[in-house]
Amino acid sequence: MEELQMKDVNLVSLKVNDRVEGTVFKVEEKVITLTLENHEEARMFVEFYDGVLTSFIGAVKEGDKVTAIIKKINDDPSFILLSRIPLLKEEKYAQIEQAYKDSKTIIAKVGKVDDKGLHLKYLGFDIFLPFGLLDRELVDQKATLKGQNLEVNLIEVKGSVNRPRLIASRKQIFEAKRQQELETRQQARKEEIDGIKTGDIITGTVERLDPHAATVRFEHVAGLLRISQISHQRIENITDVLEIGQKIEVKVIKKEGMRLDLSRKVLLPTPFEVFAENHKKGSTVSGEVVQKLPFGLIIEFEDGVRGLLHASEYSWNPNDNFANYVKIGDVVESAILTIDIKKKKISLSKKAMIDNPWKDVSFKKGEDVTVKVTEIITDKGMMVEAKGVSGFIPVSELSVERVHKIEDLFAVGDEVLARVIEVNPREWHLKLSIKQVTEENMRSEYEPYLNDQEEATTTLGDLFGSVLKDDKKKK
Repeated sequence: MEELQMKDVNLVSLKVNDRVEGTVFKVEEKVITLTLENHEEARMFVEFYDGVLTSFIGAVKEGDKVTAIIKKINDDPSFILLSRIPLLKEEKYAQIEQAYKDSKTIIAKVGKVDDKGLHLKYLGFDIFLPFGLLDRELVDQKATLKGQNLEVNLIEVKGSVNRPRLIASRKQIFEAKRQQELETRQQARKEEIDGIKTGDIITGTVERLDPHAATVRFEHVAGLLRISQISHQRIENITDVLEIGQKIEVKVIKKEGMRLDLSRKVLLPTPFEVFAENHKKGSTVSGEVVQKLPFGLIIEFEDGVRGLLHASEYSWNPNDNFANYVKIGDVVESAILTIDIKKKKISLSKKAMIDNPWKDVSFKKGEDVTVKVTEIITDKGMMVEAKGVSGFIPVSELSVERVHKIEDLFAVGDEVLARVIEVNPREWHLKLSIKQVTEENMRSEYEPYLNDQEEATTTLGDLFGSVLKDDKKKK
């Protein structure tokens, strides 16, 4: 609409569509009466005020200045009829221009969404808002924006009221919002970090997983949980033990400025503590030999849990060197003697698993006992069992005659009478002789002849020689 110029003229010069200004001197519900600049009276009905108002009461008061367009001039009876409707578009456009000059934020309604941006409606005018000047989150929600009201700033107002070019932006608004949010977050982070101390135990949420660490988020701050601080056991893949969104309890082990180093494993029982909880003194356990020392074997039960099997605990037999019969990697069964959680030490024993066969056994030197052959050691002698313990008969003590082959005289399982010639319970040492028993039996057999006063030239050696010759003839 072309702008109408105000005319300071008398009534005769006024015509329809002239722009005039009047002062309200009477207000009724549906009509107001005004005095024009040429002192003529004019009326305006409520429906011609702005197209929305339904009553002048409370909206317009006496003394208000109103600009309007003459819609009708009547001579008889004489009256002038005014309307503001033609001027509303100009007034609204003037408001838009003023909002642009003042960098004022306005609220516009989304009328249409296309591939390039939003088409807004404000005071009856179309305003375009490119996606590049819209919040990223709103761009993501563009399909739901139609019909919504948005706060915007006008960044371009060109053209005329009839052919305007209006461009809007939310950049200033969302940048200010982000800055405010950033400052709020920074303040919240500072307040939270100031309240956290080294040694505190707090609960957070796993926010991110990297190959060698996890980021744990608390309310406003986050900390770093290295893979070495997750568990006492070695972890190959962090995703095997943690997942994003998981709630975990951690301990702050280091704090530097806004940085927090965390640990989860310090809150977990160590493998040693778990082992000690499940195994008590006297428990039988199996472990792998991981180290051979001069004084014993190191046995590993699981990662981080090792014990010492001292050489003195191999066997009740002090001559038994168990270490000679095992190698690294062998699994060994033993009994727990002691567990020291503070020192992380475990003492083991094999002999505690069996009874000491010498505990309730006694031998006297010169005592004759029945023994059972358990092993023949070629050219050296044979092992025997006497009263439940092991003993040894040297080849020289097997017979009164020279022994060429032990197997010709004895076999495993044979039972014979032998004499104790050496005994040391502490050393598990028992040495016996069959020869001495045989010689004594032979002596007893020929003692009657000695009592008959045989010739002095006859000696006991001669008698034994005769007996041996007779025995050979019999054989």
